Order: sequence, then structure tokens, then C-alpha cells
Amino acid sequence: MKRFSTLRPEGDSTIKDEVLFKDGSMKVVKYEDWSVINDKDCVICIPYLIELNKFVIRQEYVPAFKYKEGQQQHLVCVGGGIEKGETPEEALYRELQEEAGIVLRDGYAFEFDKPLFYMKGCANKFYPVILPLTENDYHEIAIRGDGSLLEKMSQTAKVDMKYINSMLPSDVVTEMMLMKLRQFANL
Repeated sequence: MKRFSTLRPEGDSTIKDEVLFKDGSMKVVKYEDWSVINDKDCVICIPYLIELNKFVIRQEYVPAFKYKEGQQQHLVCVGGGIEKGETPEEALYRELQEEAGIVLRDGYAFEFDKPLFYMKGCANKFYPVILPLTENDYHEIAIRGDGSLLEKMSQTAKVDMKYINSMLPSDVVTEMMLMKLRQFANL
């Protein structure tokens, strides 16, 4: 077993990617004896509308999940990839507008939880956050999406907190976020 002290420091610039596969949405690279998915980091959130006692969740068409399970729609969090040159905060503001029609007021303060890797075969991280919002913290606009066909096939819903235990998320990240929301709301 290797000692932890032998692990490379984060951001080691001596590593050069040997690209095994690349398309418009992902890249697979060879690193040591591994094939590693090297994708965009992501922001992920569940807006909690305090006065309404509702949370915002998505039903999305996710090709990878449909491939495995066959069903069309999957329950997932609001979120998406952090674009080149974008901070996680900027990505969250953009994704909230695109997927939930929520525009946060200037100066709204939030803090991401510690960024986490998806799994050991992926090099990307996700930045999770529960967003407790009062009516003074945001206003709503029409959901515009990102223009993609997949986005047009998806929809956003405000769900009453009394139904949180009946949610059947399609991925471990959404399950984790619903658990965090239950903890936040003391349910």
C-alpha cells in the first residue's frame, strides 16, 4: 500500500494528458494505468423557497440514465457545468436563471459546501449548495434553458416540502442534496 505522502500535490503541472477519447461534452484521458473521465466541474443546488415551504427540483431527459433504465425523465437537482473562465458562483447564477428562472438579488450571500469528486474514475468535481431563499432574496423570470434540445425536453417544478420523502432521485448527488435539505429543514 502506498503512503499518502507519495500522492502528487493538487495541480501538478508535470502531468500531460494522453487523450483516449474526446467529443463536444467530455474527454477520457490516460493517467498512469487508468482511463479517467476529465469533464467540466459542476455546480449543483436545491433552492428552498422558505415562505412557500417549497423546493425547486428538475425532471430532465438524461441520455445516460435512459440508456441504463429506459425511462424518459429523471429527477435531478438544478445545476450544470462550469464554463471556461467562469467561477462556481457565476455558474450557479447562470444555471439558476436557465433551469429554474430564479435571479438572485445582488449581494445574496451563499457558501458552497466542500467540492467533491463524483467518483474515483472522474476528475471533475461538483460544488453543492442548499439555497434558502426568502421572497426578498430573488425574483423569477421565464425559464430560458441553454438552448439545447435536452434542456427543452426538461422541466422544473416547485415541490411542497411535505413531499420530500416521496422523491425518487435518479442519481446519488440528488439523493445527497435531498438529504442535506431534510437536515437543513430539520425533517
